[in-house]
Amino acid sequence: MNADQLKQLEDDLWSAADNLRANSDLKSSEYATPVLGLIFLKFADNKYEQAIKTITQEHAALLW
Repeated sequence: MNADQLKQLEDDLWSAADNLRANSDLKSSEYATPVLGLIFLKFADNKYEQAIKTITQEHAALLW
């Protein structure tokens, strides 16, 4: 990630946190759980995409 992408990620996370605080009845100690869950899901999605690329490349190599 470059500096611009990190800044965009930070801005997006702060915006999401502000929306969560404003639009829910959760206390600050309670909204960490759903936010961390979303971060984990994004991490898992990234790992899945990497695995798909690797599997596709290995499969293509076996066909030739």
